[in-house]
Amino acid sequence: MSGSSDKSRKTPDFKVFIRTPQGKYLAQDGNGLFFTEDRSAAIVLNYDADQVPMQLEALCKAHNIKLAADPVPLDEIYESCDRCKELYMPFMTYYDGSRFLCPDCRSIASRIQGCGRPGRI
Repeated sequence: MSGSSDKSRKTPDFKVFIRTPQGKYLAQDGNGLFFTEDRSAAIVLNYDADQVPMQLEALCKAHNIKLAADPVPLDEIYESCDRCKELYMPFMTYYDGSRFLCPDCRSIASRIQGCGRPGRI
């Protein structure tokens, strides 16, 4: 028996926008839901956790509304380390006042600054 569960083998969830066939995105404000061409105002959902396929199918069957789920580009979800250029989850990055750093680059910058040299790496 292996030590891994079905849950650990599951593909990670991903973020999506909901889009109309005309290219408008689902958004929400204090007045409720609406469609907009401004993607930066769009609601971002978790594809599996928010049961997007089931919700879209239900809308199509009940109201003949055909919507699509568009994946959010990775560079819009993740922060890029300004030193190594790798992508990281926002909670993993550190902003030092002028740049975003990943944990490794932050550690290197700290060691360099600790030696009395400028912190630029």
